[in-house]
Amino acid sequence: MGDSWAGNGQSSNAIFTAALSTISSLKNKPLFILHNGDAVFTGTEQEFKTGGTYSGVPIKSLLQMIQDPKKGVSDIPFFIVPGNHEHTGINGPLTNFRRYIGPTHFAIHLPRIKTSIIGLDNSQQLRPNPKGEPVYGFALGELAFLKNQLKKAQKNTVVTMHVPPRIGKWANPRYFQDPTSTFGNTGGQLTRFLSTIRGKVPQVLVGHVHALDRLVFQGTRYKLSGGAGAPLVKKGFLKGAPTPIFHVVEFTVKNGVIVKRRVIPVGETA
Repeated sequence: MGDSWAGNGQSSNAIFTAALSTISSLKNKPLFILHNGDAVFTGTEQEFKTGGTYSGVPIKSLLQMIQDPKKGVSDIPFFIVPGNHEHTGINGPLTNFRRYIGPTHFAIHLPRIKTSIIGLDNSQQLRPNPKGEPVYGFALGELAFLKNQLKKAQKNTVVTMHVPPRIGKWANPRYFQDPTSTFGNTGGQLTRFLSTIRGKVPQVLVGHVHALDRLVFQGTRYKLSGGAGAPLVKKGFLKGAPTPIFHVVEFTVKNGVIVKRRVIPVGETA
């Protein structure tokens, strides 16, 4: 899942809670949950942990919802990569993310199911473009971390990060109307990323755009999942993509191969 904006208000929290409830009620309990970032809205302590109020109404935090004994998923490991909304202030630090969630990148190697999960931080604003819009990219050291972890990765390696790469149809400005929706080749980052994963990573998971989409590029499948609570983009924002819905995606792995990808609608789109 991705882009839940927990703590932003009753609507986002209701969808995120519905997503968690949907996951907890699955017939086959997930081994773990991956979140592609923008789990919270502004990176504050109350959105991550303590909870607060929104327009005078009590609002639960991200961790309060995850750990809720009735509607949460406290018994399922939950991993999150940082998005641009996790930063404290525009292009600010990830202090609260590190304090309440954990490292801004991670690697999980699971030999029993021949699967590795590598989480990366590509939510950094490298510089503004000529129009003053943010240009996102990898934090310092992320691509070196990726290269090192791939040396010991399993057959089925999944990379998860927040911002989609500017490749294939996602590189077409007529497809993604907003240039901040993807990250490009600033500092050669996109070229290095693609050369590093080529032939080694069968699946990449991204969010950032509040919609549902997919593509295949250089033999790697990309799944965009940004429908876990944040307001959805309008229909037609992504030309030819499925109608935006609130959702989670379930992956079934057998013998180191993803054999099924199931989109599960949640909340008001169910």
